[in-house]
Amino acid sequence: MVLGLASGAMLPTAGAEEPPTPAATSTSVATSTPAVTTPTQEPAEIVVPSVGDKPVAAVKLAVAKPKKPKPATRERKAKNVPWMPLDDGKGRRIVYDKALMTVWAMNKKNEVVYRFPIVGRWDRPVMGKYRIFSKSPSSGNPNSRVTFDHMVRFAFGNDGKTAIGFHSIPRYYDGKPMHSTDQLGLPVATGGCVRMAPEAAEQLYEWSKVGDKVVVLPSP
Repeated sequence: MVLGLASGAMLPTAGAEEPPTPAATSTSVATSTPAVTTPTQEPAEIVVPSVGDKPVAAVKLAVAKPKKPKPATRERKAKNVPWMPLDDGKGRRIVYDKALMTVWAMNKKNEVVYRFPIVGRWDRPVMGKYRIFSKSPSSGNPNSRVTFDHMVRFAFGNDGKTAIGFHSIPRYYDGKPMHSTDQLGLPVATGGCVRMAPEAAEQLYEWSKVGDKVVVLPSP
C-alpha cells in the first residue's frame, strides 16, 4: 500500500545531575527521577568530609545499567526500548528500528527530538540508508480503499513504484481506522508503510525536510 508519514512528540533528553557539594557537618545527596531512560552511567563515588582525621562516611551511588532491549513480536511490544536509537550515526536523521517498532527523530546535536512507537512490518523496507524524497499533507491508497495524513516518503516497495513512508494510521472510506493506537509498537502492518498516531505523524511531518536521512535498522 502507499506509505505515509508519521510523527510523535518526544520527551526532552534527560541529563544527569551532579550531586551537590556536601556541607562540613552534614551530607545530602540530591537525586532526581528522569521521566525517561537515560544513557548508561558509571557509578560515582562521593567522599564525605572528615571529622578530625577520620572520615564521616563514604557513599557510593550506583546507577543501574539499562536492560537489554527485547524485540517486538506480533503479539507483544518491544521491551526496554532505549532513549537513544541503536544506530551508530550522528547528526540530523530519522531512525526506524524494525526490531523495536520505534522511530526516532534526531537533531544536528545528536539529541532525541521525538521518539514514538509505530506499526510496520519486518520485511520492508529493507535495512539501509535512505533520503526523504517527497511529502504530502494527505494521501491514500485506492486499492485498499484507505486515506491517511502527513505522508513522508523515503523508499519504495518491491515493485519499485509504490512509495513507502511515515504517515498516520490509515482510515477506510467509511472512517474506520485500519487498526487502533493500542497496536502501535507491533509489526502487524500489511503494507510497507510506517504508521503512527495522528499527532505523531503531524509532528514528524512538520519537523522533517525533503533530503533528510532515514536510517532503517534490521528486523529481529
